[in-house]
Amino acid sequence: MNKILKLSSILLLYFFILIPIYSMDFQGIFFTDYYGTMEPGNSYTNLRNRYYFQPSFSGGLFDYTVEYEISANLFYDPLGDPTFIAPDNFVEPENILREAYIVIPLENFDISIGQKTVSPGMTDVFSPLNNINGSYAYKLSLDDPYESSRADFMMQIQYYPTFDDSIQFVYVPFPRPDYESVKTVNMLYPGSNIDIDFNFDTDPYLSGDKGSFFLSYNHMSPGFDFQLDYAFYTKQTPNFDLRNLSYGPGLTGTVNSNFTRNHTFGAAYSTGFNGVTLVEELAANITEDFSGVDIGTKNPDITFNSQITGTIFFGIFAQLNVIYQYVINFDKSSLSYSNDIDSLLKDEFNTYFNQPQRHIAFAISHFHRSFFREKLYLALNAAYLYPQVYIAPRIAYSLSDRMKIETGADINTGKPSSYFLARGNLLDNFFVRLKYEY
Repeated sequence: MNKILKLSSILLLYFFILIPIYSMDFQGIFFTDYYGTMEPGNSYTNLRNRYYFQPSFSGGLFDYTVEYEISANLFYDPLGDPTFIAPDNFVEPENILREAYIVIPLENFDISIGQKTVSPGMTDVFSPLNNINGSYAYKLSLDDPYESSRADFMMQIQYYPTFDDSIQFVYVPFPRPDYESVKTVNMLYPGSNIDIDFNFDTDPYLSGDKGSFFLSYNHMSPGFDFQLDYAFYTKQTPNFDLRNLSYGPGLTGTVNSNFTRNHTFGAAYSTGFNGVTLVEELAANITEDFSGVDIGTKNPDITFNSQITGTIFFGIFAQLNVIYQYVINFDKSSLSYSNDIDSLLKDEFNTYFNQPQRHIAFAISHFHRSFFREKLYLALNAAYLYPQVYIAPRIAYSLSDRMKIETGADINTGKPSSYFLARGNLLDNFFVRLKYEY
């Protein structure tokens, strides 16, 4: 599989160099950026320095009876830690192809086939209905659009029975798991006699009985929008198989990743009044461990997301999301090691699955406004999850129609997580980016 990916990557690179000559519509994004730490009490560290190119092109075939789109991610990162960001300082072969699909528009149907990103749901952040595509486990900026969702190979059928209604069916035969650049994590608690390895090394595309199905009904009208969703799918974030662990006197061995099938039943509603838009989403996620006794498998949950957007004083766009999650059968897991080991494992796994307690509630806000005829863009992202506060200011200035400079920071109050299974960015950091688009 890896040899095939490497060969495909080389061919794709030549393809992207040559195809713009013949493409109908060619676009590209090139930027270089730099990330550094600003964590209080820690020494300064270079986090990454990307030289990134995202070519994309689209067009039509057979008198536009078939439309196509293809894009890629290409970057070189001489400073990034190969363990977390850029193995061998280059983008991994499996991540080069961003999207590549065709669309066949018919009278009442649209059929899409290929590698594609699809985002169901109506809320913009933390949508419980956005479950089709996986993501990157390690991000330095939570809103980084270049390492966010990972497109999947799929067949997508959209049927339009009326002007206001649509039905969507998506089949993903080979789901892509979340991209985890760290292939092995060693959990070492000497005082508690824990020394185990977690194996995150998985196939780029999951085969066998891992195919995923997604069905949604959408109604859009001037007064309100409504959506119903059902999904039977392979969860992209891995669970863990603890059967190879040995106990006595300490806990040793290897924990392997495994991927389970989930059911999601959900609904969304959106309406507007006096320039304010309100969106509500509700989803029930049923995992394979409904009883909650398997510590290595994520618990089922019920999640509610309420989003309100509008313009406040001085023309500032504002958005607020309030998310509540109830974890079903929380703290029902059964372990038989020692009290100390059992407690540490529960804390590690519950934190990894973002289910640290039975009731979870947090809020996320976003504000932005442009100045000087859209040349200067100021934004602020902020979140509160007790007892942590997250603050992410953003500034962008257009040097020309195609070139802009961007900077920002991601700051969390409190100390970085000390859990071995904690994923993503754990240190406060800042970035500077020079971007050119055409």
